[in-house]
Amino acid sequence: MRRREVLKAGFLGGMVAAGVSRAQEKSVFEMTLIHTNDTHAHIDPTELTLGGKKVLVGGVARRVALYDRFRASERNPLFLHAGDVFQGTLYFSQYKGLADRYFMHREGTRVMALGNHEFDLGPGPLADFVNGARFGILSANLDASREPKLNGKIKPYAMVRVGGETLGIIGLTTPDTSIIANPGPTLSFTDPVAATQNSVNQLLARGVNKIIVLSHLGYLADMELARKVVGTQVIVGGHSHTLLGQFPYPELKPAGPYPTVVKNPEGRDVLVVQSWEWGKVVGKLRLSFNQAGLLSAYKGEAILMTPEIAEDRFAAEAVKVFAIPIAALQAQVVASTKVDLIGERTVVRKRESNLSNLIADGMRWKTQNAGVQISFQNGGGVRATIPAGPISVGKIYEVLPFANTLVVVDLKGSEVLSSLENGVSQWEQGSGRFLSGVAGLRYAFDLSKPVGSRVTSVEVETKGGFKPLDPAATYRTVVNSFIASGGDGFTALRDAKGARYDTGFSDAESFLEYVRSLETVEGRLDGRIVIFNEPKSGIEQPAYLGYGVRELVGA
Repeated sequence: MRRREVLKAGFLGGMVAAGVSRAQEKSVFEMTLIHTNDTHAHIDPTELTLGGKKVLVGGVARRVALYDRFRASERNPLFLHAGDVFQGTLYFSQYKGLADRYFMHREGTRVMALGNHEFDLGPGPLADFVNGARFGILSANLDASREPKLNGKIKPYAMVRVGGETLGIIGLTTPDTSIIANPGPTLSFTDPVAATQNSVNQLLARGVNKIIVLSHLGYLADMELARKVVGTQVIVGGHSHTLLGQFPYPELKPAGPYPTVVKNPEGRDVLVVQSWEWGKVVGKLRLSFNQAGLLSAYKGEAILMTPEIAEDRFAAEAVKVFAIPIAALQAQVVASTKVDLIGERTVVRKRESNLSNLIADGMRWKTQNAGVQISFQNGGGVRATIPAGPISVGKIYEVLPFANTLVVVDLKGSEVLSSLENGVSQWEQGSGRFLSGVAGLRYAFDLSKPVGSRVTSVEVETKGGFKPLDPAATYRTVVNSFIASGGDGFTALRDAKGARYDTGFSDAESFLEYVRSLETVEGRLDGRIVIFNEPKSGIEQPAYLGYGVRELVGA
């Protein structure tokens, strides 16, 4: 149903579209949306390279200070979170989202949409988070009617009072949650487009004509939603970790403008916004509505949370308290290994590594519900060896310190081959792009051949054994977010046209879960990578002798 049809049906107490006077059209309601998304338990700041310098950005203490400033300076501010509070750092391992909730209360968050990672631990921990929340938690396309812990607690929309006006906020969760998280059999997800239009119609029928969608669908899905739904002109999004806006730093590459403007079925502008990830950016969107609930003006800004924004000192002290158990958690032993798991630079950038393989195995294990077939781990992402004996949480974060996430992408066989070729293209220099860990396939390369034509065979694991790679076939692949975005020259991964989503799973946390499930790690090399015509001078003998695995290296 089109918006004007809802109005003409008399659902707004007889106020029809044609009945709005010129005077009413000119009178406006002004407000400011302040929003973030995909914070993923990043209580502390995150290191970024900006203008060639390493800078700590984000952190809840800085966000509290900024929100307090906006509360005093902005007209009718409304603070929103577009989902994925859960998962990502040791703060989540320790507090299961409750530390984040504390700071969301301090920030003054009014409404949150459920992200897929809110379901990672099942309904119980999510219910614990919801039960103590002093803000609305929404998902219009979640069916929780068969889950007693959540039934009736997650609303499709909220009606909130801001500056004497009532606004409608509709929440959405990606339907992929059923395969990329752990919602369990009692929860299901419906079509977000139909759920949104149904909620819009209900809000219009209740006399609410200023309606905002708070979405955890992803940037592209939000734009598609904007093209299909009538009755809302603002979508505040998350899930795809999309950077929008303009920034003076060459390292930042926004995917579009802030806001991105899309036309709805009536030809009206719909504003789509998102705030990247981990609290590194906060979105500020000033809006003016006329009496019919239509946008009359807007102005947006994506704010990079650099140290120029001073931290709130009381929030910073609270962070120190929450951090106290983290040191003990880092020392916690989660598994043991019978052999050294080799992360030496001279190994992981030259040849197969038992540690890199183990990481790749864990990536595929973590994303098995998404139907992942193969995985890659670049040697440059592996930063330490795990000695034989106990494996601690801290050691795992030392091995994988870059806070990457796992990205699932559908690759053609030709793109898989291009990625492997890139991995061996700078072998002589010991480049970090070398794929020293793979799972679900095995490959061989010949160093006597020219760059770009070095990979001589690739075989993919199937139920019937290993089969040659088919260049035209599609293989669901999981990689870390660094190489997924083209880092280390992986343009084939960056430019792949197949389906793609950032799971939001931390690479370190996923590896931790995997080794914990194994309890005792064997750490064998099994010939996943074979090197032909390796120059004798290229063999780094001391590193292998030192770890006692010389006979297993360099098939």
